[in-house]
Amino acid sequence: MNQRMISLVSALLLAAPLAGTAQQLKPNELPTNIPGATTIAAPPEGFNPLNASDQDLEYYGFPPRPDEIRAPKAFASWRKAMTASKKRVAPQLEITKNVAGPAKLKAGATAGTPATGTAATSYNWSGYVNTNGVTKYGSTSFYYIIGDYVVPVARQAYSKCDGAWDYSVTWVGIDGWGSNDVLQAGNEADAYCSGSTTSTYYSAWYEWYPYGWTRITSLPIVPGDDLFVEVWSTSSTAGHAYLVNYNTNQYAIINFSAPPGTQLVGNSAEWVVERPGVGGGLATLANYISDYFSDAYAYNFGYSAVDPGSAGSFPVTMLDNSGNPISYPTPLGVNAIWLQDEGTARY
Repeated sequence: MNQRMISLVSALLLAAPLAGTAQQLKPNELPTNIPGATTIAAPPEGFNPLNASDQDLEYYGFPPRPDEIRAPKAFASWRKAMTASKKRVAPQLEITKNVAGPAKLKAGATAGTPATGTAATSYNWSGYVNTNGVTKYGSTSFYYIIGDYVVPVARQAYSKCDGAWDYSVTWVGIDGWGSNDVLQAGNEADAYCSGSTTSTYYSAWYEWYPYGWTRITSLPIVPGDDLFVEVWSTSSTAGHAYLVNYNTNQYAIINFSAPPGTQLVGNSAEWVVERPGVGGGLATLANYISDYFSDAYAYNFGYSAVDPGSAGSFPVTMLDNSGNPISYPTPLGVNAIWLQDEGTARY
């Protein structure tokens, strides 16, 4: 990390406001149609994030630049996303009551790191998690997490038509494994069937649980689109989401605050396909078939990197309400994951 970034991070940590404290807006920070969420005006014509200073990147809302020497793979992913960020979308937002929440474990299970070679299980998560043992937000907390993945096709299970919506959400996030909040962003892919009527719904979203997710309806996505998603914090109560659709070169920036009484811990980073909470219970998982994550990285404020292949990372298999596996990850190298559904989610 260069000295300029160290100074910036140190200042941010020292100035971290208490939960519920209003954030001072930048001169180019704009309100959205949702209270508490803002975006950043498009940078001046000719602005190039690839050669901009760290201060200018932060001012114009771009995500932190990974260290090119210490984190060359993450830097390459960031550079690819910045190059594709051609058209900044003004966020139009839609609040939902649906939640992509913390991992729901079996009764009596603890949110620790399972033994090497053993998968953890959860009733709502599948994917990979890395934990760092942090108990309070600080310099060793996870700072940002990135992932590049393909929007899956949403279906109901083969030969099934349950008369309702089935849901799947794909996201990257911080916290939620052994903490009561999650700072995250990604997309939903939902499928409806009743009689002869079928429908699907796709939307990008961001969330800071225990709030529900907020859809970004002005950033259109369809199955097969390649999404870059990054979330990061600049204090324990200030979160940011950056999403790029590589297929359209459109991107959106959202700045948002933690729910009242909630503060980020930064103790876990995760790449997840989830069956979310809808209507007070866990939704039926949509038959998403498979989903591929690449360029999966997370960093703390000291730029110590982790990925799904790092020490401290472990796979999580999703269970249905009867305790049967319905979604699981397969590692592909150190920084890529192949997720697939099975069992009642598929048949």
